[in-house]
Amino acid sequence: MNIQPSLGTAAAAGAWLALWGVPFELWLDKQEGLSTLQSNLLLLGFGLFFFLLPAYFFVLGRGEPFEWDWMFDPEERARQAVLVKRMGAWFLSGGVVMAIWSIFLPTTG
Repeated sequence: MNIQPSLGTAAAAGAWLALWGVPFELWLDKQEGLSTLQSNLLLLGFGLFFFLLPAYFFVLGRGEPFEWDWMFDPEERARQAVLVKRMGAWFLSGGVVMAIWSIFLPTTG
């Protein structure tokens, strides 16, 4: 299976992170019986499953790495511009979904 990152997959990855990030943080704040190690391991697992893996597969992609002199090659600059657009879609969709979530979810305190 070859996953091709696009603006749509990047936006979905941002929404995925925001949809589950806010409730996870609220849930983790209520867990008073967890040790620091357990809390950190839960946060690490969440970060891996909801942040790192979607960012790698749906935003960055598994293409060829950029050369150290990418700014002098027009093709490399074009690839970089596409990547920056996907990252913008990722951040924007995550921010929009997180703003909507924060309106509907109860606040702590």
